[in-house]
Amino acid sequence: MKLVVLGANGRTGALVLQAALARGMEVTAVVRSADRAPDLQDARLTLVVGDPCDPAFLASVFGGQDAVISTLGARLPTRTATSVYVRSAEAIVQAASVTDLKRVLVTSTALLFPGQPLLGKVLCGVVPNVVRSARRMEHTLKQSGLDWTSARPGFLTDATEATYRTKRNALQQGGTAVPRLALAQFLIDALEDPQTIGAAYSVAQKNT
Repeated sequence: MKLVVLGANGRTGALVLQAALARGMEVTAVVRSADRAPDLQDARLTLVVGDPCDPAFLASVFGGQDAVISTLGARLPTRTATSVYVRSAEAIVQAASVTDLKRVLVTSTALLFPGQPLLGKVLCGVVPNVVRSARRMEHTLKQSGLDWTSARPGFLTDATEATYRTKRNALQQGGTAVPRLALAQFLIDALEDPQTIGAAYSVAQKNT
């Protein structure tokens, strides 16, 4: 499996790299700056510097690749920052259209699910740009004809727990948080599971 990871210099992206390499995959990590590249050495890891929202750049990276996982997200809930969801999805679709890449996995937000608890409803009002942009990103992928999967986590934590629970196309009860490590593990598991194609998954910390 040859995999491209967008957002590889982020906390979740770096964990996706580790999980993919542990499965024996050949990984191309896309970062905006070499100064912020993940501190990871592996013969099967290739580092590429460029704009993940530039379709021409992505097309040059996607050639010969089997799949892409995007962990891109906004550090701030502003309209400009959250536009990365939409801009990266559009770039992925355009680049995939001129290459053989078909499999796309993205991280989104659990706030897109209906039936939100009170906290979720409040957050939807606090971060409307996140909700709006993530919804547009998923719509772009759904209309593309690509084999897409969306991971919709709630709050991300840095707990060292790799197990998770999921629900297909629905919000889970008590699914308000998930370790980044577990989200990364889900993305790699979903990549290898064709039954996850064409669905959005709530990803939450596994009950203990």
